[in-house]
Formats: sequence, structure tokens, C-alpha cells
Amino acid sequence: MDVVIGRPVVVRAPYRVSTDELEQHIKARRKHSKLRVWLRMLRSTGVVERPWSAPPDVTVGRTGIGVRSRAAYEAARDRAVTAAGQALARSGLQPGDVDVLVTTHTTSWTIPGLDVDLVGRLGLRPDVERIGLATAACVGGAHGLVHAVRSLRGRGGGRALVVAAEDLSTLYLTRPGEPRMQDVLYAGLFGDAAGAAVLSAVERAGAGDLVVEDVWELVLPDSSGAYWGVIHEDGVSFESTAEATTAPGRVLPYLTGWLDGRAVDWAAVHPGGPGIISGTLTGLGLGLGLDEEKAGRHARDSLAGGNLGGVAILDVVGRTLGEGAVSGPGVVIAFGPGFTAAALYVRVAGPAAAG
Repeated sequence: MDVVIGRPVVVRAPYRVSTDELEQHIKARRKHSKLRVWLRMLRSTGVVERPWSAPPDVTVGRTGIGVRSRAAYEAARDRAVTAAGQALARSGLQPGDVDVLVTTHTTSWTIPGLDVDLVGRLGLRPDVERIGLATAACVGGAHGLVHAVRSLRGRGGGRALVVAAEDLSTLYLTRPGEPRMQDVLYAGLFGDAAGAAVLSAVERAGAGDLVVEDVWELVLPDSSGAYWGVIHEDGVSFESTAEATTAPGRVLPYLTGWLDGRAVDWAAVHPGGPGIISGTLTGLGLGLGLDEEKAGRHARDSLAGGNLGGVAILDVVGRTLGEGAVSGPGVVIAFGPGFTAAALYVRVAGPAAAG
């Protein structure tokens, strides 16, 4: 039995907020002696524009965790429904064909969660297996794919729907008063989107199918001080220390150890930032002969349109498969707060695998 991943669908929020616009908006509302330095750092992230659910004035005007959370969830949920419906249509499936539903959404807290909402709104079977990830954040898309693969293999077949949705603009200037570096950087780095992918267990993969050979996840030892989220009276914020810049590099020995010398011809890397992309690809390339510049193009293109959090890796995979230029074995890898990582060892099936 092969488990294949269909090309993901990504739905972005309707408003495009450029870095120029965001910089002027922040300058008009926050003062700090280091603000210019932080804004230069923001420009170095590689983000040109980011999709937001609402314009900056509307977003910053939402006060209080309750108001922000409700707005974030409703926007994320509606995009999730759209992305999931399109992914099912792309795969030629009906909602009743789904055996496993995996969801991930972190930037809005609600009970019941996105998984329950999607069952009703998509018309999934009431007995569909549900796996709801509420705190995975940036690693959510990859973690969701890993869970879907394990579930399908455990069931001995079937189809899974993985849905990631984030409304990261809800982080924008949540704290009143003087800003911090993290407030400025994360406000400008992130965008709002939803993504969905269908995974199917088949007897034999067809030519061009993305086949999962192995899956992996990691909680990096002694890394809880790298990157985390905080809920406070005014909203949600992400916090980090200098350790956040070194944690992805510390993951690499575990990742290459898991790969254990297996061939890697291409990689889809979570576009968390320029350093994460280049550092991961360089680390893989040192041991596996990967062309860092070529391998990182889709991740950098994705990042230029905003870091989409848990949706981001689905976007990179979608871009990679959409071009149709990759073949043979590859790695899909994402990182998240904790510090955590999740990866899939995959291959693009060649003509010889066609039925």
C-alpha cells in the first residue's frame, strides 16, 4: 500500500498589506528608540507583502482577547472550508469519501474546534476519524501530514483530509504602549491563509504521485525557551529568544540521522525566515549534495508572500508539485514552537510506478 499526497490547495486572505504600508502604519502608532532598527530587520525577512483578513486599521482596532479571537477564528474557519472543498474537488472526491480529518489552527481558541466545525460545514461523515491539533502552530501542516499518514497506515487504507488554517494578523500590535522587537517582527512576518491536502492509500502509485516513504517528528531537547505563544488580556503574542535562531540548526543532526544516508534530490522547507530556509538546505546539502539555491526557490517565493504559519509548508509543497520539475526522493520539513519539527521522506513516482 502506498500513501500519496495530492497537490495542496492554499486560500489566502483577501487584503494584501505591503511592507511599506505596514512600516508606515507601525511608525504612526508606536514609538521606541530602536524602532528604526527593528523595521530594518523586518525588511530583511524577505516578506514583500502579506495576506490579511482585514486592513491594518481594522485589525489594530480590535481590542481584547475575546474580540480578536472570535474574529480570527471565523476568518480562519471560512477559509478552511473553502480550501478543503477545493482540495476534495481537485482529488475528485465527495465529502463522504473522507475517512480521516486532521486539522491544525493555533491563532484562535474555540470549543468545539475546527475539526468539529468542518464536519458539519463540509458534510463529512459523522463517524469520520478526527485529529485536532490546537497548539502545533508553524509545524502544523507537516505535523498534520504525518498524523494522516500514520492513521491511514493503521487503518489499512482510506483517504485523509488535512486542513491548516491560521489568522496570524491577530498578533498585530496586541500590546499597548511601547513595542518590543518581537511585536514588530512577528507583525510583519506573518500572513493569514488556509490550506488543505488529500492523502490517499492506493495499491500502487501513479506516475507523478507524491508517495510517502517515511515520517518523523521531534521535540528538540532543552529548547522550550526558543519560541512560544502567550495569551494575555489584549490578545495573543509570540515570544522568542536568541535561541530561536539556533534551534533549526540543532534539529539538523537529528534530521540527517533519521534520513540515514537516504538519497535526497529535492526539499520542501518551511519558510519560517531566510535563515531557516538557507540553514536547513545547507545542512541537508552538506551531507546529501543538495543544490541550496535551486532547492530553496519555492520556499523563498512563498515567504515573499508572508509566512503563513502552519499553512506555509502546504504552500511550498503545492508550489513544488505545481512546477512539475522535481523527481525522485525528497524531504518535506517544518519547524514550530516547542521547539518542534516534523518531516516526511517522499518520492515523486516515475513512469515505472504507473499502473
